[in-house]
Amino acid sequence: MVVVGHFYGPMSFVQELFFHELRCMSIKIRLIVGCLLFAGLAIAFGVLSFQDQRNTVEQLTTFVSEGVEPLDRIQSSLASINETRSRLASDVMLQGDLARREALSGRDLEEVLTVVAGVRRNVATVLDTGIPDSAKSALRDIVYSLGLIETGYASVSKPTVVREMEKIALGLETAQRIIRSDIDERGAAAKHSVESNAMRGWTGLGAVVFAMLALLVLLIRSVSTPLKRMTATARALVADEDDIKINPIGPKEIREAILALAEMQDRCQFLKTDLDAKTNMLSDQIAAQQSQLQAALDNMTQGLCMLDGQRRLLLSNGVFDACFGAFDILTPAKKFFSDPNLTSALRDNETDSQQMVMPDGTIFEVKRRGMSGKGLLITFEDITERDRISKRLKHLAGHDGLTDLPNRRQFGDELDGILKTTRKPFSVVVVDIRNFKSINDTYGHQIGDALLKSCGDRLAGLADARGSVARLGGDEFALIAPQARNRSEAEALGAAIVAEFAKPLNLDERRILAAVSVGIVVHDPANADSTDINADIMLQNCDLALYKAKDDRSGSGSARVFEPELRAKLKQRREMELDLKAALDAEQFELYYQPFVNMADKRVSGFEALLRWQHPEKGMIPPNDFIPLAEEAGLIERLGVWCLEAACTEAVSWPDQMVVSVNLSPLQFKSPTLLDDIDGALRRSGLAANRLQIEVTESLFIDESDSVLQILNQFRSRGLTVSMDDFGTGYSSLGYLSRFPFDKIKIDQSFIRNMARQENIAIVRAVIGLSKALDMQVIAEGIETREQMEALFAEGCRDMQGYFFSRPQPKSELAQIIAEITRRWSDDLEMPGPETLAA
Repeated sequence: MVVVGHFYGPMSFVQELFFHELRCMSIKIRLIVGCLLFAGLAIAFGVLSFQDQRNTVEQLTTFVSEGVEPLDRIQSSLASINETRSRLASDVMLQGDLARREALSGRDLEEVLTVVAGVRRNVATVLDTGIPDSAKSALRDIVYSLGLIETGYASVSKPTVVREMEKIALGLETAQRIIRSDIDERGAAAKHSVESNAMRGWTGLGAVVFAMLALLVLLIRSVSTPLKRMTATARALVADEDDIKINPIGPKEIREAILALAEMQDRCQFLKTDLDAKTNMLSDQIAAQQSQLQAALDNMTQGLCMLDGQRRLLLSNGVFDACFGAFDILTPAKKFFSDPNLTSALRDNETDSQQMVMPDGTIFEVKRRGMSGKGLLITFEDITERDRISKRLKHLAGHDGLTDLPNRRQFGDELDGILKTTRKPFSVVVVDIRNFKSINDTYGHQIGDALLKSCGDRLAGLADARGSVARLGGDEFALIAPQARNRSEAEALGAAIVAEFAKPLNLDERRILAAVSVGIVVHDPANADSTDINADIMLQNCDLALYKAKDDRSGSGSARVFEPELRAKLKQRREMELDLKAALDAEQFELYYQPFVNMADKRVSGFEALLRWQHPEKGMIPPNDFIPLAEEAGLIERLGVWCLEAACTEAVSWPDQMVVSVNLSPLQFKSPTLLDDIDGALRRSGLAANRLQIEVTESLFIDESDSVLQILNQFRSRGLTVSMDDFGTGYSSLGYLSRFPFDKIKIDQSFIRNMARQENIAIVRAVIGLSKALDMQVIAEGIETREQMEALFAEGCRDMQGYFFSRPQPKSELAQIIAEITRRWSDDLEMPGPETLAA
């Protein structure tokens, strides 16, 4: 226990009372009283010192005025008298008797009078001072001699003057001696007085200093004692000692400070108790959180460790311990990390990432983050499976999922690499399975997939060890063939591929024949034209050769080698495509009309609208040249809508019994707006729906026949006439007729052109009979001679179309066409009677 109190030695009651009052006095008042006492002592000492100094000054003044100054005047007078007397005495001795009789005159007289006047003034001044009386008596005695000289100079001789001056000198010397003796006495008295004053000054100074020191000690003691008690109390509080007794005694400020310390002691005790309680609670919480943190760290899928600035272990989790071993806290990192890059320094919050491959093949992604104090937080994530999946995805991104062959992108990258590095000629081959879609639709996707895999294997068997095979997509494959270094070798390779694929395949106990078309490009780096070539250009050239090979319809397949002329044709095709787009905007298209002639009614029953392109530079371009291009360029829908609008607008001005027939491309049936386009054209033109005839070809039904049939039914429901064009040229025409009852069948002109052949007549007769059996109209196109007309009429065909009646003409010629055909009824259009036909 620390007791902070006060202690007093044996003191009198008065002293005790005095110190009690002093203790209760505030420090400010103590300082004021002390300063006043200091000032009083200093003033008293100053007054005494001033009095002594004034006495000393008065003594010195008297000493100077009554001693020193008279003595100086006496000495000065004595010197001038002796000097003058000596000169005059010398003159007397030199002049002898003459000098004794002769009175003073001239310069001597003037000098003597001046000296005597000066002496008289000095004597008069000295007599007025406080010199001793004996000195005054001696000076008065010389006054007579001075007067004798001044008044009787005219009759007094030089010797007399010399004698009087000797008396004067003697009197001055007597006065000088008396005054000097008086000065000595006065000096001794002044010295004694100064010494006495100095002694009193020092004594007084000592007393003042002592008094001040005593007062200072008293003030210090009155302030320091309570300050020491307060300091001891504060130190005891800081030391957190158990029992502290606080006495609020001392100056007001000290008492207030001690009372504040007492309040602080109570507050500190309360805060200590509260802090202890909170510390215990927080300690429990921290322990629980540490337990939870460790559990969370141990449940992480990633390994984790934390290093301090000296690269020592601060914490780790179970995954880390399982991988690198369990180490104690503050273990140097070099004990478990052999790679110094893992412990290299990072700035605060700076991160980096790297991969680590363990001896067992496990791959870790290591992420590091810098911490304050140059520490590191490092995590280790096992990415072995992710790396495997990433490599697999990368492989899949560059390979076909079905055949596991490189895909188009991977093949293009590989081909670009070869083009940049190789200096030897090689070939690139593109192979297309001709009838793959038919096989896929007939036998199912399983057989189709097996066919694609088998084709890939076949090509791989034909490839050189240095070559590679890829599936470009769909039923197209590609092959890099280093062995085909020139055109002849490329042709031989193409023939080998065609021959290999001409062999039937056994797939799921089925014999499948898959003929191919092959396009080949020979690349020779020595050729100047090959300097700027890349993979895209190579494949484009292969496609051009492939298209050329597809033109060969032989059942066993065909192969073609690329020629520069094919690219020139492609360039022309692209130019025409651009011209085609411009033609739509410039309205360079026009509809021509070819009449349908009803031989029974002897009239024109309608017209077929045929599209024509009047090129501003190339003239009239045949539809067969630009319609396929429009389909490939995606312009056929826009072009078809224009045709519908123009044909309906023109037909509304015809007689009501005439129809207009418009051909639709199969691609238009893929448009979601086809029905709306037809409805809009009819609505805007005002043409009745039964006057619009839609012609379609059998190629329309090759893909998505169900959706096509739905659209055709929509046509029928709107009142439109649906006609099948080029009937008989497809391989399943009869199948279509069974699924959709067309309104009209148009016999293809290829059968009409060769009607001299019995088989063609049989086909025409069968089609006419079939149309009658199915209650469908039939029309024959391509009639160019009267013989063809008569033969068809004899077989029962009444609707006809062809150059024999009229070539396609612009709308401005329609009236003339109708008039011309009407006129011809009485001439070459008149049909023979039954008896003529029988003959």
